[in-house]
Amino acid sequence: MDDSQDGASPIRRHLNYANVTATLALLFAMAGGAAYAVDKLGSHDIANNSIRSIDLKNRKGVRARDVKPNSLTGRQIQERTLATGSLARVVGHETGDCVLRVAPRNCVIATISVTRPSSLLVITTGSQESITGPGQASCRISIDGVDEPLAVNPGEANTDNTDATATNGFARTLISRDPVGAGQHIVALRCKRLLGQVRIDDPTIAAIAIAAR
Repeated sequence: MDDSQDGASPIRRHLNYANVTATLALLFAMAGGAAYAVDKLGSHDIANNSIRSIDLKNRKGVRARDVKPNSLTGRQIQERTLATGSLARVVGHETGDCVLRVAPRNCVIATISVTRPSSLLVITTGSQESITGPGQASCRISIDGVDEPLAVNPGEANTDNTDATATNGFARTLISRDPVGAGQHIVALRCKRLLGQVRIDDPTIAAIAIAAR
């Protein structure tokens, strides 16, 4: 039988409940339904490794809680943006001439504060100068009043070959054997005379505290 003879158009004869429902569902998804789906997007809707940095809002897309502890490496971090105070603290000091006596004296000191057990790297410099005749000194680095085992003994024993412009310079470096506890610590360059009248010119000290793990 010809379609034109039964009085119904081809479109109308194929309309049924299923077709209408499917069509309305499609239109709904393309309109308001799409916004609802995005608003409710969850982890299970995203394929692993499919989100890139370009998809995240600048500086606000990833929070600390989103990052697995110890999962970032140096290549992912801009070092100059880090606040290093909690990792390594640095102090230093310099003084004028230090005339020595028989008993040791602190020629230069610096105070460093740490918030947790830390190792200390201490570096000192100075120049021994004989005042009258041959002279010799003994210097040690001290941490909280405890001297390092070995000393440096700048100067000369038999001839006076130093003066204000040509002195016997020295440098000392010490790394604390055991970490120091949290709090304030005093590092010092302690010197005494061994021979003649001597002084230490322009003693300096620097200390770096590196937090222990």
